Amino acid sequence: MLFENLLNQGSMPVLEKVMSFTQQRQQVLANNISNFDTPGYKMKDVPEAEFFESLSKAVEKRDKRGAGSLELSSSRHLSWDRKGNLQVKALDAENSNILFHDENNRFVEKQMSMMSKNALLHNVSAELLRGQYETLQMAIRGRV
Repeated sequence: MLFENLLNQGSMPVLEKVMSFTQQRQQVLANNISNFDTPGYKMKDVPEAEFFESLSKAVEKRDKRGAGSLELSSSRHLSWDRKGNLQVKALDAENSNILFHDENNRFVEKQMSMMSKNALLHNVSAELLRGQYETLQMAIRGRV
């Protein structure tokens, strides 16, 4: 119970949720790139603003209670199972007003930019989370 309380406080649960979201989004964006020249394929994306709004509300709710686990509420496109795993419903990406003759709305530069931004967010979250776990390990070993 003590370790559960330690792991549910601070930024660790927030970073874990961000990493889960960025992992799911990276899969959607990579699928867009792999279907670049598939006739009729429409680019997809995961609602980033919706996720961060839900995350912000969950952090505020947790802070008001004083402690406890981080509980994100489900929305139309994002849901959380009993284990806290994110389930994403990808939606058609914003129309760039470019529709090719094969009815594909590809825009590779934008997709690559979004993938880079998403990967950077994932890597920063992973690095911050790694630092949190190292600090916790040092405290457990009595080296703080």
